[in-house]
Amino acid sequence: MVLMAERIWMQTSIPAICSTHSKFKAHNSVKGFTFLEILVVITLVVLLMGMAVPQFFALFSKAHEVEYKHLKSVLKMLRNDAVLKSTSYCLIFDLKNQQMLVSAEDPTGKCREEFLQEPKVLKAHVFPEDLNLREAKPAESHYRSAGANADFLEVHINSSGFVTPFFLLFSLPDSSKSWQIESSGIMGKLELSERWVKSKAK
Repeated sequence: MVLMAERIWMQTSIPAICSTHSKFKAHNSVKGFTFLEILVVITLVVLLMGMAVPQFFALFSKAHEVEYKHLKSVLKMLRNDAVLKSTSYCLIFDLKNQQMLVSAEDPTGKCREEFLQEPKVLKAHVFPEDLNLREAKPAESHYRSAGANADFLEVHINSSGFVTPFFLLFSLPDSSKSWQIESSGIMGKLELSERWVKSKAK
């Protein structure tokens, strides 16, 4: 009789203890986040901010400032790549189609006809409609080589990272305001300045 009662007690109490333990375990497992989960969320937030913030500020930047920053980053990338890979590049300004292109030099020092597509910053870059590239020429005085096409300017970046000095003149479509970008020295340091337009006498 005692054995029977003990057996009945064990059959009812052990499942009850097990169910209480599993409920306690389930309750504790729902609490909080793991360190790895928090780390993944923070990483995703930082990546999204890194992509969104520059584009957000670009909305409030003026067109000539955006072009200046873009050209600066392209030149920096080409100079670094030229030195690391011992390759020479061409930066081509096309006034007719209002765009900037990048190609590698062939062994004779001429610009190749195949333009770079990678990375994205080196792809063909079209200037915005509210900013026109009016003039593009070598920086030394007002030199233009005989027979050169006035619609194009080729800027060479050699394997030592040296940049051919150049001068660019951008203006608004109505020519009311103009800005010039000029490179100085063999390292291609860029300077942006506003060019004042003389008011016409009445």
